[in-house]
Amino acid sequence: MDPNLIYAKTPTGDEAVRQSTRVVQRNLRMVLVLVDGKVSVAELSAKIGNPRLVETALRELEEGGFIAPTIEAVSIWEESLKAAQNEPPQSAASALSEFSTFGPKSIGAQNTRATQSAASNFSSFGKPILPTTNGVAATATAPERVSPHSPDSDHHSETPRFLRLRPVMLGGAAILATLVATALFYPYEQFKPDLEARASQLVDAPVRIDGVALALFPSPHLKLTGVQLGSPVDGQITEIRVSSPFSILGGAPHKISRIDISGASLPANRLVSLPMFRGERFGDGSIEVSRIQIEQSQISLGEHLALRDLYGKVEFRSDGKIEKAIFETADRSLLVEAIPSATGIGLNIEGRAWKPAGSSIIFASLQAKGLLQKEKLFVENIDTTFLGGLLRGNWLLDWSNGLSMAGDGSLIRLDSRKVSEEFAPSMKIEGDMTGTVRLRSVGRDWETLWRNAEAMLTTEITRGVLYGVDLGEAARRAGGSEVHAGSTKFDRLRSTISITPKQIVGREVRMDAGMVTASGHFVGERTGQVEGSMAVTLQTSVSSQRAAVHIFGVLPNLTATANK
Repeated sequence: MDPNLIYAKTPTGDEAVRQSTRVVQRNLRMVLVLVDGKVSVAELSAKIGNPRLVETALRELEEGGFIAPTIEAVSIWEESLKAAQNEPPQSAASALSEFSTFGPKSIGAQNTRATQSAASNFSSFGKPILPTTNGVAATATAPERVSPHSPDSDHHSETPRFLRLRPVMLGGAAILATLVATALFYPYEQFKPDLEARASQLVDAPVRIDGVALALFPSPHLKLTGVQLGSPVDGQITEIRVSSPFSILGGAPHKISRIDISGASLPANRLVSLPMFRGERFGDGSIEVSRIQIEQSQISLGEHLALRDLYGKVEFRSDGKIEKAIFETADRSLLVEAIPSATGIGLNIEGRAWKPAGSSIIFASLQAKGLLQKEKLFVENIDTTFLGGLLRGNWLLDWSNGLSMAGDGSLIRLDSRKVSEEFAPSMKIEGDMTGTVRLRSVGRDWETLWRNAEAMLTTEITRGVLYGVDLGEAARRAGGSEVHAGSTKFDRLRSTISITPKQIVGREVRMDAGMVTASGHFVGERTGQVEGSMAVTLQTSVSSQRAAVHIFGVLPNLTATANK
């Protein structure tokens, strides 16, 4: 595939992005979302980090008619627009006949004839103009008299009628202005105790409201400001807008079509404790809410970790229980569906080019299940495109006492170069990495949590290159001079690596590089200092040479010496 080729979405592809059921395969949907008519195949591959995945997905999307090269895509869009424009519009007369049946048709016909007659009295259109007589133009018909219903006559008769209606119009305007002023300046603060009591019942916690007012634009709504749940650390909401405010004046049940929440800051523990997320109905039946819309809000996990700038919606069934609850980040890179249950909030997690806050790692695609409980988040069945390969596993985060985490996973064809750039920038290695990983850590905040991480990594790297040391040359110079820097190509490199905040220890290191094989161990400090030893065997067509190679120095360039 040409790496400079640029694809754009067709009308079918654009519709498929809006309807998630059209393209459900994770890899295809991820690539379809990122196709924008500007990014080339090479740039798209670099962004996702998996050229094979990108090219396969692009071919399937092109065959399915979801994308096309930019020039072809333009013609497809033009044909779609022409087809839409060629649809015959419904005539105004037809539309009038469908929506207006007021009065019998006979009356309509009479009115039509009367209108035509009136028009003929005041219009000379279509009549032949005769030669002028004494400078005055004459028509084919006889001169018409000015009747009592002439335009001049109408003008004088309508003026008194307008004068009679003007007091009525002014009175109506005055009544409307009075109603608007009453609605705006009514002391709604007197309803605050009742609203606080009702809100406390809905969230199962004491609620305090700073201000209550009525707003008319863009549509009438009751505005609550400065809402606090429980203590200050239990949650705060900048503004709540309740639509259909006049419905709460009548008898129960009060039907509210929508509640908008803006600027909410809630701890995860408070979210879990809400009755509606425990599977209970929202309220006691006296209030029926159809939907809650959320914007510019955040959910905090402990004191130092939060998901910020969240948007979402919660929709309710007729029985008052949650039908659907979805939250997503502002850039739509992370989407979470919340499922209420008595044991916690179930989570369906989906990510698209998601970059966690404070991290340089990008998850090109992410699928996972989760369970949010009080002071604990467990994520399982993680399946994500990660550092050029795949990562599958489980992860647990606990914030009951600071932050702590534990996890395990399997690595499938990760790009060793990207792994080293992310976790050991001074180390240069290439190849496809496969293996398993287990990790755990504790810390005060998110940054110290990862800085204190301890991991056990069992890896196998195939078809790679280790930069900084040339083991084959060191073995050939056994007993000779030192070998500085260089590189070692290998077919397979296996090792068990233990990572702590202070050092990295490699055990059971075994390398197969064709005629050169090696085994040994190494110790690396966080400063880049490396000390290790390898038993190297150099196999030729006529002999076999063995040497003990000592490796030392500071990455990225090491020194190797060998003794027979």
